Amino acid sequence: MKLKLEARKIDWWFWAITLIFIVFAVSGWDIAYNIVIIISAIQIIYFAFIQKSIFSFDTQVRIVYFAFTLTGLSATLRLPFYILLLIGTIMVVFWGRCGIALVLRKMPWNKENMFCLTESDKH
Repeated sequence: MKLKLEARKIDWWFWAITLIFIVFAVSGWDIAYNIVIIISAIQIIYFAFIQKSIFSFDTQVRIVYFAFTLTGLSATLRLPFYILLLIGTIMVVFWGRCGIALVLRKMPWNKENMFCLTESDKH
């Protein structure tokens, strides 16, 4: 896999900042869980506004990610889920690979409705 740092894109910065706070959260700083949740909510709002749709593919990815971040509200579930989020976010930040996006692409509403895909997803 080739390293793919896309520091010129705002979505990369969202993921990179999220990654930093996930590392802090997994390391034991409990406030970082809340910060990750807030950043994830901001991403949903930002992409829904920019793409003018809550159903756009990029927004769908952020909604699912946000749902996973909400496990940080449960002390018993937070660490295992955030370790999975840590691994996934590392993949996005350093290699541009997203497990959530791979699954969402296979959903029937995304196969039939090409408007859900961004320009980069169509290639």
